[in-house]
Amino acid sequence: MDVERIEVIDRMRLWPSHAALAGRICRVKWGAWAVYLPGPQLKIMHAVAGRQHCIYHKAPRREEVLGGFDRREGAQDWARAFTTPVLRRVAENWVMFSRLHAAGIGPEPKGLVAIRDYRSFFSRGRGITAGLRLADLTKYPEKAPTTEDELRAAGIIPDYSRASLREQIRGYVSDLNNLRGAMPEEGEAEVAAVEAALARALGQ
Repeated sequence: MDVERIEVIDRMRLWPSHAALAGRICRVKWGAWAVYLPGPQLKIMHAVAGRQHCIYHKAPRREEVLGGFDRREGAQDWARAFTTPVLRRVAENWVMFSRLHAAGIGPEPKGLVAIRDYRSFFSRGRGITAGLRLADLTKYPEKAPTTEDELRAAGIIPDYSRASLREQIRGYVSDLNNLRGAMPEEGEAEVAAVEAALARALGQ
């Protein structure tokens, strides 16, 4: 992964109703783990202090999980999610979308984006994040829904709840993120290379 292929955006501000991306006001579509900006076709991962974050209304409080105060079932999964570097999860998404597109069951990943100065209404201050430019699946031809066998044949381990298979757009897999999200099978080297390139692009 070449650093020159990564678009670096200096500043992003995120409110419940809209985003400001390098000074440009953008509409937003909210997901639990990422926000989608339809105009620039960007999917940006939620982050707090450079780590993955979730805004699902049933998600536990980040501070309680990381402080060891949340004893509910699944607390360890939440702790793992909340300590995952956001650049790594974006890298995992890039590798997976590249595989999905090559197999004809996902949108084309058009580029990586790294954001130097990111702040949202939930981020507890400034930090970094990153995301992907993805082709618009609403403009793809309708096809039969992607099956789990097809997903696995493309080198993707499905998310634990199979939401990636239930929540398709026009028969294509569109979202890979969950508490125990989808992962690229045997993708460690590819993911590490992309994560390192994102870090270099941000001067880390």
